[in-house]
Amino acid sequence: MRRIVFVKEILLLLMILTISLSGFSKEKEVKSIWAASSVKIDGFKDDWAEVAFAGEKKVKTDYAFKNDAENLYVLYIFKDPKYLSSISITGITLWFNSERKKKKNYGIKFIQKQISADALISRTEKEKGPVPEDQKKEIRKNPFYLINDAEIVNKKGKSRSQSSESNEIKPAVFRVMKQQNLLVFEFAIPLKRMMEQTSGVEIEPGKRVKVGFEWGGMTEEMKKEVKRRSAALERTRSTSSDPTDNRAGAGAGSSVPMGLLSGPKKYSFWVDVQLAKKSVND
Repeated sequence: MRRIVFVKEILLLLMILTISLSGFSKEKEVKSIWAASSVKIDGFKDDWAEVAFAGEKKVKTDYAFKNDAENLYVLYIFKDPKYLSSISITGITLWFNSERKKKKNYGIKFIQKQISADALISRTEKEKGPVPEDQKKEIRKNPFYLINDAEIVNKKGKSRSQSSESNEIKPAVFRVMKQQNLLVFEFAIPLKRMMEQTSGVEIEPGKRVKVGFEWGGMTEEMKKEVKRRSAALERTRSTSSDPTDNRAGAGAGSSVPMGLLSGPKKYSFWVDVQLAKKSVND
């Protein structure tokens, strides 16, 4: 009798443990809503009044998804500038995985860049064709322009232009706008562009896709600058004539300030997104 009771207690404990573990391992799932009308990508949240926002408390951000038959639309809001980190330099990358795994195989980096007037003319001609001379003259009145750029990123962090993949598919676009104390990012990503590099699995209305958000940290240029400064600091200390200076040759971990080595913090998290399907009422 005691043995039967003991076995039942063990089974009960196993059931509780299984339920607990499944609760911890479950990814946050967010439902996209069907975009019955076109979404204007302008960095304002006016088109999102009917959407229930999800949030990532650790970085004080809110986000929501919409989709139609062609695009996934994302609104991402920073509520605390503390968590922006180096986003103005690194941009923000959205990763997509149709296998619903946290694999950074394919992403799109959205970033604002400053380019020269001539670079803007060259870019415009590449995308839209020849620019008339009078328009070139008008463009050159300002030496620099701030543009919203989007680049394809692979798992090794290497980027390339969207046009290098397929000119037949519309590019992903975004806008960023500051509203009171909020910084609002709005994105439009063609579903076909996401599908190109995601294991050939179809990404379409009604399917699920895992989306990762990543920003901050250091660029390759910033990392090189940190190494250069660290090396210069070590050389200065190793040639110091002060006999009381015992820091020379102590190693980077003890002689270089930690803030110089760590740089801006990098943030990232993933969510499962259930894409919406068009209903008979839409």
